[in-house]
Amino acid sequence: MVALYLTVAIPWTFFSDLAVDLLIDRPVLHAAADIFKDWLFVLVTAWLLYLTLKREIGASRETMDHLRKSRQELLDILDAMPVGVGLTSGRTVEYINVNFSERFGYSLDEIPTDDQWFLLAYPDPDYRKEVLSLWRNAVKRLEQGGEPARPYEVKVACKNGQIRHVIANTQLINNRIMIIFTDITEREHLHNELVKVQKLESIGALAGGIAHDFNNILTGIMGNLSYARTLLDPAHAARPTLDMAEDATRRATELTRQLLTFAQGGGPVKNVMAVRPLIDEAAAMMLRKKDVRAEIQVQGAVRSIKADAGQMAQVLNNVIANAVQAMPNGGAIRISADNARLEADNTLALPTGDYVRIAVADEGDGIPESIMGRIFDPFFTTKATASGLGLAAAYSIVNRHGGHIGVESAAGKGAVCTILLPATDKILPEGASLPPTDDRAAHDQRKHSILVMDDEVIIRNLAATMLKHLGYEARACADGGEAVRLYAEAMAQGTPYSAVLMDLTVPGSMGGLEAANQILALDADARLIVSSGYSHDPVMEEYQAHGFAGVLAKPYAMTNLQESLDELFAAAPH
Repeated sequence: MVALYLTVAIPWTFFSDLAVDLLIDRPVLHAAADIFKDWLFVLVTAWLLYLTLKREIGASRETMDHLRKSRQELLDILDAMPVGVGLTSGRTVEYINVNFSERFGYSLDEIPTDDQWFLLAYPDPDYRKEVLSLWRNAVKRLEQGGEPARPYEVKVACKNGQIRHVIANTQLINNRIMIIFTDITEREHLHNELVKVQKLESIGALAGGIAHDFNNILTGIMGNLSYARTLLDPAHAARPTLDMAEDATRRATELTRQLLTFAQGGGPVKNVMAVRPLIDEAAAMMLRKKDVRAEIQVQGAVRSIKADAGQMAQVLNNVIANAVQAMPNGGAIRISADNARLEADNTLALPTGDYVRIAVADEGDGIPESIMGRIFDPFFTTKATASGLGLAAAYSIVNRHGGHIGVESAAGKGAVCTILLPATDKILPEGASLPPTDDRAAHDQRKHSILVMDDEVIIRNLAATMLKHLGYEARACADGGEAVRLYAEAMAQGTPYSAVLMDLTVPGSMGGLEAANQILALDADARLIVSSGYSHDPVMEEYQAHGFAGVLAKPYAMTNLQESLDELFAAAPH
């Protein structure tokens, strides 16, 4: 602008005065010309200055608009980032992006300073001190110009009370500190779920084998105890001792049943059912003679589920038992059930759809944070007399039903166990009539001959002894091949066996399933009972689909054997 002014002013001053002196002689006109040329100079200079300033202002305005647009684009980019971003001067929080606010729930007005952010995000003083130390070390490393600050994992308390697991990455930009929070809560949740599944799978094969062998041993113990009881007079002094021994065997049987829950391949046998009867029955059973009462609230419109009734009862029994143990001084357990809808972006890794949600809340002291991640681990327990299989079994069962089980707890506020199970649109079947009560007098056991096949000497001899005591004719063999041969010989002699009790698994020889197929090929009306220590084996759970007419799970007592045969002959008398 100075150059422009000098470019116009110097020539104008020199040449205009010279022109006026040369062209005008009269003093009056000369004075008027001087005034005119001065005003003309002012007007021309003002006009030129106006044009120059207008151009400069336009350029400046365009630059400001460009800067404003660039800043907005930068903010839009930061807001679109799938991570939380915060910018601070070291004392004052200057900026947080949309993801930060949505993820943690805080607005910029609520966390105006760094101190306020740390106070709200990390309410525990000891943990806050630890996080502050990590952050200050990261900033110090950046200020010294050394290696980039290492990311660190922290747990942030959100405004709504939730805890988000994040990775914090600190960057130094000019004199400002930028912190990037990457939320890994869902990833950690999925990882933990995967670890749980892998733990259950790894223990499955071991548990299944141990439980099978243990059930064979228990069959010999339980069967001999039940048989011995029948040989003694009711007033005999040994009867109470035998009763206690048999009761201990039943408790051992329950333990093996828990173990078998982890065994691979044991899928649930699902039927459509309502949740209210399951809840009522479990609460009545587990709270009997306890100082704990149940407050049950089930929505009238809660949907039905398709599940294995026995396994679901096991889940509810285990969950309620844990709630009772959490309240040694008594109290109330609140059990509720309602409908829930999960969308595709749910954090439970469950398919989109409708679910039934069952919640069991206690009034205990809560679960310590230090053990919260282990409560579903097999054999983990804080009780001296517990097996540590209850919640692990519940987790395995719910997982096999395509659902989810989780626990939330806060110190001094009890715990809430939530179970989600897929809802079904199938109509709940009307209550089926109970099978007619068997009248043992209607069956003449002496007319029936039973073939027993089991690879365990103790079991097959015991089964034959109990059958003879019950009035049946019995013969025993060690494997499926021998059973097929004996059955064929009996048919050829015109004295076929009335029933065959078959062990499902015979290591190194023909098992019950293959033998059953061969016997049914010989006699389509053959009455076969499958027996195994693998109570969750698919053949045991869907025995009729494999040609068996009955099922007898190991271990069994003489009364179980008798009931199984009575049901078999009542259903298909020859």
